[in-house]
Amino acid sequence: MKDFIFESTPKIVFGAGSIAYLVRELNILKKKSAFFICDPVIEKTIFFNDLSGKLKKEGFIVNIFSEIVPDPDFDSCDMARDAIVAAGSDIVIGIGGGSAMDIAKVAAITAKNRKKAKDLVKNPELCEPGMPLVLIPTTAGTGSEVTHIGIFSDNDEKLKTGIVSPYLYADVAILDPEITVSMPETVTAHSGTDAIIHALEALTSKLATPFTDLLAEEALGILYRNILPAFEDGNNIEARSNMLYGSMLAGKAFANSSVAAIHAFAYPIGAEFHIPHGLANSIMLIPVLKFNLNSDIEKYCRAARAIGVQTTGLSEAEILNRLLFKLEFLLDRLKIKRSLGYYGVTESDIPRLALSVMKVTRLLSNNPGEVLLEDAERLYREAM
Repeated sequence: MKDFIFESTPKIVFGAGSIAYLVRELNILKKKSAFFICDPVIEKTIFFNDLSGKLKKEGFIVNIFSEIVPDPDFDSCDMARDAIVAAGSDIVIGIGGGSAMDIAKVAAITAKNRKKAKDLVKNPELCEPGMPLVLIPTTAGTGSEVTHIGIFSDNDEKLKTGIVSPYLYADVAILDPEITVSMPETVTAHSGTDAIIHALEALTSKLATPFTDLLAEEALGILYRNILPAFEDGNNIEARSNMLYGSMLAGKAFANSSVAAIHAFAYPIGAEFHIPHGLANSIMLIPVLKFNLNSDIEKYCRAARAIGVQTTGLSEAEILNRLLFKLEFLLDRLKIKRSLGYYGVTESDIPRLALSVMKVTRLLSNNPGEVLLEDAERLYREAM
């Protein structure tokens, strides 16, 4: 048995209507001044207005920071930090997609230690226990509510950078599938595919353990079976519940075994061309997967079985081909346009993108196959 350490969010509240338990959780933590971090769309939703109104009626002080944009940078974190300090709040609540939750995680630390977000990248030892933190996802995809990672755009490097620390884990994660029903079709597709890739890369990462394998395989099966029902009928609460649950399992898995080259290749195109994270991963899924397949045949065969490939009597090559076919078929059904050229990338951009991806050593080092600079250029060209 392989030795391992497993860390995770200490408390998860899951279920339809579970957002109502936020009051209880704040009382358990003995906090009375809540600082919400969300995007402008969430701030205007009925459920958020109901939630903040209920807190005020219960005697809580409520402050809101909603200056969240896709692909947030370090300045966004610092703005949130300053707002928290100015409000004098005693607990941070991140509610939304990955961007809002990642900012909440880092700002909860920097509001307490008064550091800048980018300082935590340059000096990870500056990460230390922050303010109490509750995370509430409104999408089923990032798994950020149960990870110790925050991803931000480094505008100087034109690259996405991760801040990783056990102090980024939330004290409580509340997962309510009812608040994911309003997700648009494209967000369902992109965030759901992102979760599938989290599970796939967690399973095949060089840092995978028997424990993360269990989580990743379970997540793969749940996510693959439910993403199309959720995409085709946004009000399908059972599918929405399963997607949120599967995304959380995948998050727990990759928080401990890491993701790898698919995410690494997504970072430069996301940072420079502002391609949403889940979409960027979807674009790079098939090229990188084809590159990796023969590096860990046993794990990719397990992935194939997890998504429903009947492997009895098939050769390994046939199993791997069916894995590719089922994933490509899924991306087509989800109406995901997977050509980099469609999003403004040109052939002349590829050498620069390849150089950028080679800097993402934190993820490339976990990939089952070694990626060289010439491989990076070829894989980006395949995605054109």
